[in-house]
Amino acid sequence: MRKFIISLLFIVFFYSFADANGISVSQSLDKTKIAFEDSVIFEITLQWEGGQSAYLFTKPLNPDFNRLKIRGFSSSISVSQPNNKEITTKKYDYVLKPISSGVGTINPVTISYISWPDSLPGELVTEAMTVNIAEPVKKEEKAKISRGWIFVFWAVIVLGGLFFIIKRKMNSRQLKGPVKTPKDKFLESLTKIKEDAGTDLKKFQAGFYKIVKEFLRENYSILLESDDGDNLKKQLENTSLSPDKVEKIYQWIVKANKDKYSPNTGIPGETIRLESEIRDFFEKL
Repeated sequence: MRKFIISLLFIVFFYSFADANGISVSQSLDKTKIAFEDSVIFEITLQWEGGQSAYLFTKPLNPDFNRLKIRGFSSSISVSQPNNKEITTKKYDYVLKPISSGVGTINPVTISYISWPDSLPGELVTEAMTVNIAEPVKKEEKAKISRGWIFVFWAVIVLGGLFFIIKRKMNSRQLKGPVKTPKDKFLESLTKIKEDAGTDLKKFQAGFYKIVKEFLRENYSILLESDDGDNLKKQLENTSLSPDKVEKIYQWIVKANKDKYSPNTGIPGETIRLESEIRDFFEKL
Protein backbone atom coordinates (compact mmCIF):
# COMPACT_ATOMS: atom_id res chain seq x y z
CA MET A 1 0.00 0.00 0.00
CA ARG A 2 2.83 2.39 0.87
CA LYS A 3 4.54 1.76 -2.47
CA PHE A 4 1.23 2.37 -4.24
CA ILE A 5 0.77 5.75 -2.52
CA ILE A 6 4.33 6.78 -3.37
CA SER A 7 3.81 5.83 -7.01
CA LEU A 8 0.66 7.96 -7.16
CA LEU A 9 2.39 10.98 -5.63
CA PHE A 10 5.55 10.88 -7.71
CA ILE A 11 4.34 8.97 -10.81
CA VAL A 12 7.32 6.66 -10.26
CA PHE A 13 7.92 3.05 -9.23
CA PHE A 14 10.86 2.97 -6.87
CA TYR A 15 12.82 0.27 -5.00
CA SER A 16 15.81 0.63 -2.66
CA PHE A 17 18.17 -1.95 -1.15
CA ALA A 18 21.29 -1.72 1.00
CA ASP A 19 23.95 -4.31 1.91
CA ALA A 20 26.01 -4.70 5.06
CA ASN A 21 28.96 -2.75 3.56
CA GLY A 22 26.99 0.51 3.63
CA ILE A 23 26.26 0.90 -0.09
CA SER A 24 22.65 1.00 -1.26
CA VAL A 25 20.94 0.66 -4.63
CA SER A 26 17.58 2.04 -5.77
CA GLN A 27 15.75 1.94 -9.05
CA SER A 28 12.89 3.85 -10.62
CA LEU A 29 10.75 4.33 -13.73
CA ASP A 30 9.35 7.71 -14.70
CA LYS A 31 6.15 6.01 -15.95
CA THR A 32 4.64 2.51 -16.03
CA LYS A 33 2.29 2.94 -19.01
CA ILE A 34 3.52 4.33 -22.34
CA ALA A 35 2.43 4.62 -25.95
CA PHE A 36 4.31 2.48 -28.43
CA GLU A 37 5.81 5.64 -29.93
CA ASP A 38 6.89 6.95 -26.50
CA SER A 39 9.88 6.11 -24.27
CA VAL A 40 10.49 5.47 -20.57
CA ILE A 41 13.45 6.36 -18.34
CA PHE A 42 14.88 3.58 -16.15
CA GLU A 43 17.24 4.85 -13.45
CA ILE A 44 19.59 2.95 -11.12
CA THR A 45 21.01 4.91 -8.18
CA LEU A 46 23.91 3.81 -5.96
CA GLN A 47 24.64 5.68 -2.72
CA TRP A 48 27.23 5.29 0.04
CA GLU A 49 28.86 7.18 2.83
CA GLY A 50 32.33 8.29 1.86
CA GLY A 51 34.15 9.66 -1.18
CA GLN A 52 33.99 8.52 -4.79
CA SER A 53 36.94 6.14 -4.34
CA ALA A 54 35.30 4.19 -1.50
CA TYR A 55 33.97 1.62 -4.00
CA LEU A 56 35.36 0.33 -7.26
CA PHE A 57 32.95 -1.03 -9.89
CA THR A 58 34.87 -3.63 -11.85
CA LYS A 59 32.21 -4.69 -14.36
CA PRO A 60 29.94 -2.61 -16.57
CA LEU A 61 26.21 -2.97 -15.95
CA ASN A 62 24.51 -5.29 -18.39
CA PRO A 63 20.75 -4.79 -18.06
CA ASP A 64 18.44 -7.13 -19.95
CA PHE A 65 15.06 -6.08 -21.32
CA ASN A 66 12.04 -7.73 -22.86
CA ARG A 67 10.00 -5.75 -25.47
CA LEU A 68 12.30 -2.78 -24.84
CA LYS A 69 15.63 -1.56 -26.17
CA ILE A 70 18.11 1.10 -25.10
CA ARG A 71 17.80 4.32 -27.05
CA GLY A 72 20.05 6.41 -24.82
CA PHE A 73 22.32 6.04 -21.79
CA SER A 74 24.06 8.40 -19.36
CA SER A 75 25.74 8.17 -15.97
CA SER A 76 26.71 10.72 -13.32
CA ILE A 77 28.34 10.88 -9.91
CA SER A 78 28.01 13.57 -7.26
CA VAL A 79 29.10 14.19 -3.65
CA SER A 80 27.11 16.00 -0.96
CA GLN A 81 27.78 16.65 2.73
CA PRO A 82 24.55 16.59 4.75
CA ASN A 83 25.19 16.86 8.51
CA ASN A 84 28.95 17.04 7.81
CA LYS A 85 28.88 13.52 6.32
CA GLU A 86 30.26 12.90 2.87
CA ILE A 87 27.63 11.09 0.75
CA THR A 88 28.38 9.90 -2.79
CA THR A 89 25.60 9.25 -5.30
CA LYS A 90 26.13 7.48 -8.62
CA LYS A 91 23.33 7.28 -11.19
CA TYR A 92 22.78 5.24 -14.35
CA ASP A 93 19.99 6.48 -16.66
CA TYR A 94 18.60 4.38 -19.52
CA VAL A 95 16.14 5.74 -22.08
CA LEU A 96 14.14 2.71 -23.23
CA LYS A 97 12.15 2.49 -26.46
CA PRO A 98 9.47 -0.19 -27.04
CA ILE A 99 10.04 -2.75 -29.77
CA SER A 100 6.66 -4.49 -29.36
CA SER A 101 3.42 -3.89 -27.48
CA GLY A 102 2.43 -5.73 -24.29
CA VAL A 103 4.16 -5.94 -20.93
CA GLY A 104 7.78 -4.81 -21.19
CA THR A 105 10.13 -6.30 -18.59
CA ILE A 106 13.30 -4.91 -17.05
CA ASN A 107 15.10 -7.91 -15.61
CA PRO A 108 17.19 -7.77 -12.40
CA VAL A 109 20.56 -6.09 -12.85
CA THR A 110 23.64 -7.36 -10.96
CA ILE A 111 26.09 -4.69 -9.79
CA SER A 112 29.53 -5.96 -8.76
CA TYR A 113 31.92 -3.80 -6.72
CA ILE A 114 35.04 -3.89 -4.54
CA SER A 115 35.19 -1.79 -1.37
CA TRP A 116 38.31 0.28 -0.76
CA PRO A 117 40.81 0.06 0.93
CA ASP A 118 40.02 -3.47 2.25
CA SER A 119 39.33 -4.82 -1.29
CA LEU A 120 36.26 -6.78 -0.23
CA PRO A 121 34.06 -7.82 -3.18
CA GLY A 122 30.30 -7.44 -3.06
CA GLU A 123 27.18 -7.48 -5.20
CA LEU A 124 23.90 -5.62 -5.36
CA VAL A 125 20.93 -6.83 -7.39
CA THR A 126 17.95 -4.77 -8.52
CA GLU A 127 14.43 -6.15 -8.78
CA ALA A 128 12.51 -6.80 -11.97
CA MET A 129 10.21 -4.01 -13.18
CA THR A 130 7.48 -3.90 -15.82
CA VAL A 131 6.05 -1.35 -18.25
CA ASN A 132 2.70 -1.61 -20.04
CA ILE A 133 3.22 -0.76 -23.73
CA ALA A 134 0.22 0.25 -25.85
CA GLU A 135 -0.44 -0.95 -29.39
CA PRO A 136 1.29 1.09 -32.12
CA VAL A 137 -0.80 3.71 -33.89
CA LYS A 138 -2.00 2.47 -37.27
CA LYS A 139 -0.68 4.11 -40.42
CA GLU A 140 -4.13 5.51 -41.27
CA GLU A 141 -4.34 7.12 -37.83
CA LYS A 142 -0.81 8.46 -38.19
CA ALA A 143 -1.77 9.97 -41.53
CA LYS A 144 -4.86 11.57 -39.96
CA ILE A 145 -2.77 12.93 -37.11
CA SER A 146 -0.18 14.20 -39.58
CA ARG A 147 -2.84 15.90 -41.71
CA GLY A 148 -4.36 17.37 -38.58
CA TRP A 149 -1.05 18.91 -37.55
CA ILE A 150 -0.50 20.21 -41.08
CA PHE A 151 -3.93 21.87 -40.97
CA VAL A 152 -3.16 23.38 -37.55
CA PHE A 153 0.21 24.59 -38.84
CA TRP A 154 -1.28 26.37 -41.85
CA ALA A 155 -4.14 27.74 -39.77
CA VAL A 156 -1.61 29.26 -37.38
CA ILE A 157 0.34 30.71 -40.34
CA VAL A 158 -2.78 32.24 -41.90
CA LEU A 159 -4.13 33.62 -38.62
CA GLY A 160 -0.68 34.94 -37.73
CA GLY A 161 -0.45 36.66 -41.11
CA LEU A 162 -3.89 38.23 -40.72
CA PHE A 163 -3.03 39.38 -37.21
CA PHE A 164 0.22 40.93 -38.48
CA ILE A 165 -1.57 42.78 -41.31
CA ILE A 166 -4.31 44.09 -39.01
CA LYS A 167 -1.78 45.10 -36.37
CA ARG A 168 0.33 46.88 -38.97
CA LYS A 169 -2.68 48.80 -40.29
CA MET A 170 -3.69 49.78 -36.76
CA ASN A 171 -0.17 50.98 -35.97
CA SER A 172 -0.07 52.88 -39.25
CA ARG A 173 -3.32 54.60 -38.40
CA GLN A 174 -2.09 55.44 -34.93
CA LEU A 175 1.10 56.92 -36.37
CA LYS A 176 -0.77 58.93 -38.96
CA GLY A 177 -3.34 60.11 -36.45
CA PRO A 178 -6.93 61.07 -37.28
CA VAL A 179 -7.74 62.39 -40.75
CA LYS A 180 -7.73 66.21 -40.76
CA THR A 181 -10.33 68.27 -42.59
CA PRO A 182 -9.34 71.24 -44.78
CA LYS A 183 -10.58 73.52 -41.98
CA ASP A 184 -8.41 71.72 -39.37
CA LYS A 185 -5.34 72.10 -41.58
CA PHE A 186 -6.16 75.75 -42.27
CA LEU A 187 -6.44 76.62 -38.55
CA GLU A 188 -3.20 74.79 -37.70
CA SER A 189 -1.38 76.63 -40.50
CA LEU A 190 -2.89 79.93 -39.36
CA THR A 191 -1.36 79.48 -35.90
CA LYS A 192 2.08 78.83 -37.39
CA ILE A 193 1.82 81.83 -39.74
CA LYS A 194 0.93 84.07 -36.81
CA GLU A 195 3.92 82.83 -34.82
CA ASP A 196 6.30 83.27 -37.75
CA ALA A 197 5.02 86.69 -38.80
CA GLY A 198 4.78 88.29 -35.38
CA THR A 199 3.71 91.92 -35.97
CA ASP A 200 4.76 91.90 -39.64
CA LEU A 201 1.43 92.31 -41.47
CA LYS A 202 2.99 91.83 -44.90
CA LYS A 203 4.45 88.45 -43.93
CA PHE A 204 1.20 87.39 -42.26
CA GLN A 205 -0.92 88.30 -45.31
CA ALA A 206 1.42 86.43 -47.65
CA GLY A 207 1.06 83.32 -45.51
CA PHE A 208 -2.72 83.74 -45.15
CA TYR A 209 -3.16 84.09 -48.90
CA LYS A 210 -1.30 80.82 -49.44
CA ILE A 211 -3.29 78.77 -46.92
CA VAL A 212 -6.70 80.20 -47.83
CA LYS A 213 -5.93 79.35 -51.47
CA GLU A 214 -5.27 75.73 -50.42
CA PHE A 215 -8.42 75.69 -48.24
CA LEU A 216 -10.65 76.84 -51.11
CA ARG A 217 -9.14 74.28 -53.46
CA GLU A 218 -9.64 71.36 -51.05
CA ASN A 219 -13.02 72.36 -49.61
CA TYR A 220 -14.77 73.99 -52.59
CA SER A 221 -12.64 73.01 -55.62
CA ILE A 222 -11.95 76.71 -56.27
CA LEU A 223 -8.68 77.50 -58.02
CA LEU A 224 -7.55 80.91 -56.80
CA GLU A 225 -5.41 83.08 -59.06
CA SER A 226 -3.92 86.44 -58.10
CA ASP A 227 -5.66 88.42 -60.81
CA ASP A 228 -9.15 86.93 -60.99
CA GLY A 229 -11.02 88.83 -58.29
CA ASP A 230 -14.37 88.92 -60.11
CA ASN A 231 -14.13 85.28 -61.10
CA LEU A 232 -13.29 84.34 -57.51
CA LYS A 233 -16.41 86.04 -56.18
CA LYS A 234 -18.58 84.19 -58.68
CA GLN A 235 -17.04 80.88 -57.68
CA LEU A 236 -17.61 81.66 -53.98
CA GLU A 237 -21.24 82.53 -54.69
CA ASN A 238 -21.73 79.11 -56.28
CA THR A 239 -20.84 77.35 -53.00
CA SER A 240 -23.01 76.72 -49.93
CA LEU A 241 -21.61 79.84 -48.26
CA SER A 242 -24.05 82.59 -47.32
CA PRO A 243 -23.68 85.98 -49.10
CA ASP A 244 -22.20 87.69 -46.02
CA LYS A 245 -19.60 84.92 -45.63
CA VAL A 246 -18.78 85.08 -49.32
CA GLU A 247 -18.21 88.81 -49.00
CA LYS A 248 -16.07 88.38 -45.87
CA ILE A 249 -13.75 85.80 -47.44
CA TYR A 250 -13.57 87.74 -50.68
CA GLN A 251 -12.54 90.99 -48.92
CA TRP A 252 -9.87 89.17 -46.86
CA ILE A 253 -8.38 87.57 -49.97
CA VAL A 254 -8.35 90.86 -51.91
CA LYS A 255 -6.70 92.66 -48.99
CA ALA A 256 -4.17 89.84 -48.45
CA ASN A 257 -3.25 89.89 -52.14
CA LYS A 258 -2.68 93.64 -51.88
CA ASP A 259 -0.84 93.65 -48.51
CA LYS A 260 1.61 90.89 -49.41
CA TYR A 261 3.13 93.19 -52.05
CA SER A 262 2.95 96.34 -49.87
CA PRO A 263 6.22 97.77 -48.48
CA ASN A 264 4.45 98.60 -45.19
CA THR A 265 4.52 96.08 -42.31
CA GLY A 266 1.28 97.37 -40.74
CA ILE A 267 0.39 99.20 -37.56
CA PRO A 268 1.04 97.59 -34.13
CA GLY A 269 -1.68 95.14 -33.15
CA GLU A 270 -3.18 94.87 -36.64
CA THR A 271 -1.77 91.40 -37.28
CA ILE A 272 -3.08 90.07 -33.94
CA ARG A 273 -6.54 91.58 -34.55
CA LEU A 274 -6.74 90.22 -38.09
CA GLU A 275 -5.61 86.70 -37.12
CA SER A 276 -8.16 86.59 -34.29
CA GLU A 277 -10.96 87.72 -36.61
CA ILE A 278 -10.06 85.17 -39.28
CA ARG A 279 -9.72 82.34 -36.75
CA ASP A 280 -13.09 83.08 -35.17
CA PHE A 281 -14.74 83.10 -38.59
CA PHE A 282 -13.25 79.81 -39.78
CA GLU A 283 -13.86 78.03 -36.46
CA LYS A 284 -17.58 78.77 -36.85
CA LEU A 285 -17.60 77.92 -40.56
